[in-house]
Amino acid sequence: MKTRRLPDTDLAIFASLDQGEPLERALRAYKAGGGAWSYDPVKQSSGDILAARAPFYEPVAPIAWSKIERQIRQACLKGAKQIESNVQVGKVLYDSGRSLHWSAVSFPMGYLPTGVGGGVRYWHDIVIVVDGRAIIPFFDFRRGRGVASAAVRKIVFSMQNIWIRDRHADLANARLGVFRFPTVEKERYLNIHLHDDGDLLSFEELDARVRVVYETWSRICAERSASPGLPRTATPFGF
Repeated sequence: MKTRRLPDTDLAIFASLDQGEPLERALRAYKAGGGAWSYDPVKQSSGDILAARAPFYEPVAPIAWSKIERQIRQACLKGAKQIESNVQVGKVLYDSGRSLHWSAVSFPMGYLPTGVGGGVRYWHDIVIVVDGRAIIPFFDFRRGRGVASAAVRKIVFSMQNIWIRDRHADLANARLGVFRFPTVEKERYLNIHLHDDGDLLSFEELDARVRVVYETWSRICAERSASPGLPRTATPFGF
């Protein structure tokens, strides 16, 4: 039986927990499936939202929000809730980029291989430049259960560090960022967390944490599959 892939954000949450009983309890309470819809439409439009230019080219002319909104709406295939949520966070990001005078550059970053599901991405193919310094952003569009705690952000920052800064000399001094979009009175807003140059986990430590998460998750999935009284939960990844 294949082990069900954990979404990247959930993997970071579980990797931040203490091994043993805390991790096992959290994984047993976890309901796989990824929800009824995703933020993929707004993620796919993030380059247009931030008017990201190709390296060595002049800045591109900003695209009108009305055109980007139409693009996001057309990519949403899961109903009104997906449209509303994707458009809402897209507009917050669009307005923030302009009001804070960001410039953005396209920069392919690929996936960090994990051996399960092809790899993880705690970044987008975009580098934001603020006051002359590059920032590697991870847009956490979830309302809740996202990269909300310092422990989870440490996992994300460490992943960004080993896969982006350590591999690309041009980004060796870039800042690491988590851009969250929480809700206040039904309105979304931008909350930016930048790495403060504190301790980061090594590749070996990250590899060990991810390995333990998936070993525990694989065992729990096998137990559930063998129990006829427990319903099997489908996932959007085909496992």
